[in-house]
Amino acid sequence: MKLNLLYLLAIRGIVVVGLLLAMTVLQRYYGFSIPLTPVVGVISALAVFTLISWWVLRNKPLRERIFLWQLVADLLALSLLVYFTGGSSNPFVSLFILPVIFAAASLRVVYTGLITCVAILSYTLLMFFFVPLEQLHEHHDNVQLHVWGMWYGFIISALLVGFFVTRIARSLRQREHALALAREEAIQANQLAAMGTLAAGTAHELGTPLSTVAILCKELEHEYANEKSLLKDLGLVREQVERCKSILSNLAADAGQLQADSGHPVGIDEYLRGLLDDWQNLRSGVNLSTQFSGTLPAPLIVADKALSQSIVTVLNNAADASATKIDVESIWSEKLLTIRVRDDGSGLSAGARSRIGKEIYSSKSNAESGAGMGIGLFLAHATLKRLGGLIEISNDPSRGTWANIELPLDTLLAGVA
Repeated sequence: MKLNLLYLLAIRGIVVVGLLLAMTVLQRYYGFSIPLTPVVGVISALAVFTLISWWVLRNKPLRERIFLWQLVADLLALSLLVYFTGGSSNPFVSLFILPVIFAAASLRVVYTGLITCVAILSYTLLMFFFVPLEQLHEHHDNVQLHVWGMWYGFIISALLVGFFVTRIARSLRQREHALALAREEAIQANQLAAMGTLAAGTAHELGTPLSTVAILCKELEHEYANEKSLLKDLGLVREQVERCKSILSNLAADAGQLQADSGHPVGIDEYLRGLLDDWQNLRSGVNLSTQFSGTLPAPLIVADKALSQSIVTVLNNAADASATKIDVESIWSEKLLTIRVRDDGSGLSAGARSRIGKEIYSSKSNAESGAGMGIGLFLAHATLKRLGGLIEISNDPSRGTWANIELPLDTLLAGVA
């Protein structure tokens, strides 16, 4: 509504200039005797009122009633001007429609109805009560002059209505877009909150069966101490159980402890090399090709654990989709980190690319071994968005998929003392 008021004040100024121009033409070139004192007085008062309104309301919240009284003032000023310049025969009487349009676009139904009634009443009274214009020279065709006046009034009304409605439509589109983004963010926030609650409950429930499996592994190791091949398998099971318990412990940890994996600032090149080396150890069967490029010495950052998990998620998805190898390019500057991960899989459909990150979605078949539920990329998108970054998924023209991570370093540099 504040924007609409600015439009109203601007249009009011244009109307004032237009009326002054019309009066000058009528009096100088067509010989009409216009009562200058009341007309100029009304126009001057309206101009002063416009300037005062802009000065007082420019930094204050706008209430609907203030906008209503602005429109009432316009109707009053227009009624007085038309009253002193011929009444309803004045071609500018069509300007009475402008306050009604403003009210319909900005005010509630009750106030719009009030403005409409005031406009109709004013127009009706001006049909019977007005000061007729006296023409000093009768050499002009009054009918033709009236037609030209109506044309002039129509042009002013059409231009102002077109300007106002266009701006209002643009504002509505921007508002709808902002609301759509807010709704999408609210949905994602609710999903994240639900997953957080579910994760906490799951971590608690999985603790008991994992402890049971660990105890059974120890008992089986004692019972079959001479079976070396079996002991090797049991050792692997116990290691995986301990890893699961460690993951669950981290999951249940306080969110405030997520900041700073290493607890101290580290160069971004060192952070990335360490992260990729750790991931390669876990996925030793994947052929990983890495490339690093950036300013040296590299900026110091305090790594966010959630960021590390997000990068690992992208790497895991690339490894799951890849047939032979994945390529990772890490490029950084003083302000921006870009990580490009390419697999040589079959790529993703346009529908899948549009859904990834915006909802919990997986392109893997449920029948596929180890198929995920799409939670990883959803959380990765949410984490990077929280840090001011983004993930873009695109197909490579030759083969495979590119996952491009872009992250401003401001939030990570902020933690460096």
